[in-house]
Amino acid sequence: MQLFHQGLRELLQINQHLSNHKIGFVTIERPIPKWFIKFTQAIPSYTVGLQLRREYRHFSMGLQALSLKDVDSIYVMEIYNQHLLTLLPILVSTGKQVFLGIHGNQLLAQESKIKYLGFVYLKSFIEFNPKFKVILLEIDDDYISDKFKFNAYSKIVIPHPVISEVTPKLQPGERLKQDNKITIGIVGIIRQDKPINKTLEKIRSYVSHHSQKLQFVIGTPIKQKPKYLENCSDIIFIDTTEDEDYLQALQQLDILVTNFDQQRYYYRASGVISDAGSCGCYIIAPDYPIIKHQITWPVPIGSLYSSLDDLDKVIEEAILHIQKKGQYNHWIWREKRNAEYIAKLLFSQL
Repeated sequence: MQLFHQGLRELLQINQHLSNHKIGFVTIERPIPKWFIKFTQAIPSYTVGLQLRREYRHFSMGLQALSLKDVDSIYVMEIYNQHLLTLLPILVSTGKQVFLGIHGNQLLAQESKIKYLGFVYLKSFIEFNPKFKVILLEIDDDYISDKFKFNAYSKIVIPHPVISEVTPKLQPGERLKQDNKITIGIVGIIRQDKPINKTLEKIRSYVSHHSQKLQFVIGTPIKQKPKYLENCSDIIFIDTTEDEDYLQALQQLDILVTNFDQQRYYYRASGVISDAGSCGCYIIAPDYPIIKHQITWPVPIGSLYSSLDDLDKVIEEAILHIQKKGQYNHWIWREKRNAEYIAKLLFSQL
C-alpha cells in the first residue's frame, strides 16, 4: 500500500499483533482516472484542479472503506480538513470503528477559512459519532487553544512509529572508534528560502573549526543542489533523489541537524526525525512541543535548541553523547515505537 506519509508504514503491521481484531487501512494515495486528471489539468486555475483531485481521492477513500467487509475497524491514514464532506458520512455507513490519523490538521486549520470550517465539521462530526477516534501523534493536544482541541473521549495518542527495516549501525554497548570522524549533516532539499539554509552555514562554520574530528555531509537531490554549494570541498554530498538513497544518507550520519518552519511544524511530528532516529542518528531539532517529545521519549536521542545561536553548544552535547553512549538509547527508543507496542496502546485507550 502506498502512503502519503511513508514513515507511517510500520502501522500497517499492527494486525500481526492483534488476535481478535482486524484493522483495514485506507490511504489518500488512491489512483485517479486519467480522464479526470486531464479534466482537472485543463482547468485554468491550478489550485482548483488540485483541490478537485484531492476531493476525488477522499471520496475514493470512502469507497475503499466500504469495500472492506472482513475487518472490525478502519484506519484512515491521512485526511485534509477541507475534503471531508462526503468521506465522513461514508465512513459512518460502514458501521465500524473508525480511526482518523491527524497530521498537523489543527495547525493547518489556522491557515485559511475553508480549512478552519473543515476542521470544525470534523470536530463536530466526531462528537456525535462515538465510534470515531482521532489518532494524535506523540502528545495530547491540551497545549492548543480550546477551539482546535479534540474532546478527551474522542482522541487516542500514539508515538510516531519507527521504520523497522532499518536499525542503528552501532549495537548496544558498541562505541565509535577513537580515530573515526563523527559525521554531522542535514538531509533534504536545500533552498535559500527554507530555514535549513541558515542552519547549514552555522554547521559549516562549526565543522571548519573542528575538522580533525568532524565531517559535514549533505543529503539532497543533486539536480536541485543550489549553485552556491558547487565546488565546496568541505562538504560531502549524497544524492537522495531516490527513496532508498534517502535512507542510506541517514544511515551514514551520526548527527542530523534539522530546522523547521514554526508555522507549519509547531503542532506536528516530523517524519524525517522518526526516520533518522530509526537509523540511529543523534537528532538536533528546534524546541517545538511535539518534536521535543519525539526525540526525548521514552529516552533522549537528541537535543533541542531555541535559537541558532545555541547550535554550537548543542553540537558539543551531541558529540559527547555519542562518545559516551553510542546509539544505546536508540535501541530503547525503538521498543516504544514499533507496531507491537502501538497495537497494545491503541486498544488500551478505547
